[in-house]
Amino acid sequence: MRRELISNSPVLTAGELVAGLPVDPLLAAVHSRVGSIRFEEGLVLLRADGARQSEFARVNERWRSDRAEPLRSLVVFGKEDMLAYYYATVPQWVDAQGHQPVVKLDVHEEPYAVPLASNVDRFFDTYSHYLEALVAEPDYDELGPAALTFPWKVPEIVARDRSLVELLRDGRFDFLMPKDEETRAWTAQVLDASVRR
Repeated sequence: MRRELISNSPVLTAGELVAGLPVDPLLAAVHSRVGSIRFEEGLVLLRADGARQSEFARVNERWRSDRAEPLRSLVVFGKEDMLAYYYATVPQWVDAQGHQPVVKLDVHEEPYAVPLASNVDRFFDTYSHYLEALVAEPDYDELGPAALTFPWKVPEIVARDRSLVELLRDGRFDFLMPKDEETRAWTAQVLDASVRR
């Protein structure tokens, strides 16, 4: 597994508006420490150097103009390299500390999102546990990330985030999620795994 961290000076501040939506304080803190993160397995944190001219700002401005609701009200902060999967915060569900939950977006044929974490810190915790499970897969050397699809094949890792489980149980993400059998089954697995913990 290869990763790349690029140092950066702070350019985002908590609550700063990007494309008309507030930046999550934990996301701003990540950007104050690194400008970009790139994992060979997929996740790329959008660069936020140069304030208004940053990749982060450009992607979010384009996102707001190109997407319909409810997806246009998300703040995109990362993506999977060379794929149409994005990571975003959900300003609509900001908590008492100002933290926003995180979702993974699939913008292929019919765009949708699935919840991943109750906040950015929990997202990186969940993603790191996923990476540990991924490299432990017997087929990892041959298949790479396809050996363990995130988040579909790791509901027990997602279920570690109790605050997210409560949001999921309350139906807070229903407006973003597809209404298909696969998603209902995955949601049930996350909820079931949280009960067993």
